[in-house]
Amino acid sequence: MACGAGGAARAQDSFSDAFWEYRAYAGFDYSSGHYGATDVTEVYYASATLRASKGPWAFKAVVPWLRVSGPAVLLDGASSGTVTTNATSRHESGAGDIGLYGTYSIQSLYQHGLFIDLTARVKAPTASFSKGLGTGKADAAFQVDIAKSLGKFMPLATVGYRLTGSPAGYDLRNIAYGTVGLQYNWSSRIVTGALFDYRQSALRTAENPKELTGYVNVKIGEKWSLNVYGVAGFSRNSPDHGGGLVISYRWP
Repeated sequence: MACGAGGAARAQDSFSDAFWEYRAYAGFDYSSGHYGATDVTEVYYASATLRASKGPWAFKAVVPWLRVSGPAVLLDGASSGTVTTNATSRHESGAGDIGLYGTYSIQSLYQHGLFIDLTARVKAPTASFSKGLGTGKADAAFQVDIAKSLGKFMPLATVGYRLTGSPAGYDLRNIAYGTVGLQYNWSSRIVTGALFDYRQSALRTAENPKELTGYVNVKIGEKWSLNVYGVAGFSRNSPDHGGGLVISYRWP
């Protein structure tokens, strides 16, 4: 449930090799979809994120909260990767899965306008499986993010692989996922872009999620930034539509 604009925007930032830089993010996301069922499932997702970076290294922790209304069960702690069940519609809310990220950026390529990030992620299973808010199992992922500056344009791509934990009653598989996109820099403060996400479904019997995201990222002064995005789904295992916003503050 993340918009790729955050990674694209970071590719434009220079950061010091000598001092730590910190960013705090607050985000809200809404999605709605049938996921193959008659009734609609709505997902409200709020998150608080803290990111620390120094030189080529960056570390991030994401703490989410979820509210789900409908028959779908969340197997990803987000609207993506859901699977419908025969259960009747219900209303559940609670903590989501905490995500811990470590990223290494290959800074030697910056002079060529090429940005490559290597990221490892561990998910702590803090979301309730009994409420249908997550798997109740830890998992891990590794991904490579690539962006290339071509004047005002910046093509983007992500390739990743996730080791999925399997809860009781579900035979989940490890999955590959990827993103391609294009960003346009209107100015040093305003960028827009579009991303297409495709990934395997953790359930072999479910369709692979396919989603298109459009976003606008605006820098507000030197410390604040705002990202607004909308999402459209193109499979039975994706939300029909959704959107959200993320506001961030950096210091020192």
